[in-house]
Amino acid sequence: MRVTQPAVLVGNYDWSEAQLPKAEYEARIKSVLEKLAGSGVAGLVVYGNKVDNAALAYLTNFTPKIESGIALVAKDGKVRIHGAGSPQMMVNAKRLTWVEDVRPLRDLAKNIGEWAEEAAPGPLGVWATEAMPTDLMPRLQAGLGERKLVDLNATLDPLLREKSPSAQRLVRGACVMLGAASTSLRAAFRAGATAREAAVAAEKSASEKGAQDVRALVSLSKGGTPTAIDYPQSGKLDPLLAYIAVRHAGYWAEGSLTLASAPGATLARTEEALKAMLTKVKAGATTAEIKQAAQEKLQGLEIHPAAAMPVNGIGLSLVEREADPQGVTRLEEGRIYTLRAGVRKPESDNALLSAMIEAKAGQAEILWSSLA
Repeated sequence: MRVTQPAVLVGNYDWSEAQLPKAEYEARIKSVLEKLAGSGVAGLVVYGNKVDNAALAYLTNFTPKIESGIALVAKDGKVRIHGAGSPQMMVNAKRLTWVEDVRPLRDLAKNIGEWAEEAAPGPLGVWATEAMPTDLMPRLQAGLGERKLVDLNATLDPLLREKSPSAQRLVRGACVMLGAASTSLRAAFRAGATAREAAVAAEKSASEKGAQDVRALVSLSKGGTPTAIDYPQSGKLDPLLAYIAVRHAGYWAEGSLTLASAPGATLARTEEALKAMLTKVKAGATTAEIKQAAQEKLQGLEIHPAAAMPVNGIGLSLVEREADPQGVTRLEEGRIYTLRAGVRKPESDNALLSAMIEAKAGQAEILWSSLA
């Protein structure tokens, strides 16, 4: 689910050897270079910005807190980073990564061109996530002259979808923070808090657990679709629909909840739909099978737009880019997914629920669920 992006990232994004050791990144760089072997590219440009930085974080842990950043990966595995900010700000920028060579980002094409002059002749590969401006590639190409740029997203994106034991551990940590946030949201609702107060309680709980980033969306009207809080206060909303996203060491966990003092048939049917989906999830299960299980419980009810994509991969991005343009087609062992079920009714008797699971042979493991 795409959520409102803060203007400045304020959480603790410093790299920690204890949390994700340098050896993990060295193994990732090795995997990238193996993917590029025989491609003829002379080096790799990895782009990210504060909105979406999955590829950049995957190789360097570097998350641009303002504007954008790039990592330049040579064929011998050496890495250079250019980040937005003055030379004096690079002292703090270096804390975000294990990479020692961190420099200011002045002119993107010029910075890449100067680095490319040190590399062997040949095209440069580019790896970027969906938040890259559409005009960036043409601007870079214009600044690099005869040095061609090759889009390597399709080649390298599978590495983001795979989850090493370290990555799985970090997602589990994010799920613990999500659990704390959702528990606080429920407690605030039961205590009669307003929608805004409940969202703030959720954000505070996740932050106290050490989350880098917490985004809580809540209804602005009874049963309304969760959205960013843009008002100073509100009354209590019942039912209250909410969405919480939590980031931990670069990895995301997310959840949708529906809270009601007197749960009705709509919420009960949605709960049954999510339960049915959970009985189908395992490595090899198809999205079509999972969706069908939900639809059998929701016959006659309109699917909520926020649940139109019933399954998506999650990790360094809230929504991972899939090989198939239509999204996830089949669950892969070891990957982590969000499942969503939701109903929309004209009288605002709406419901949204979700779960996070790790696909395994035989039966998936539930990492977090709004049913709990």
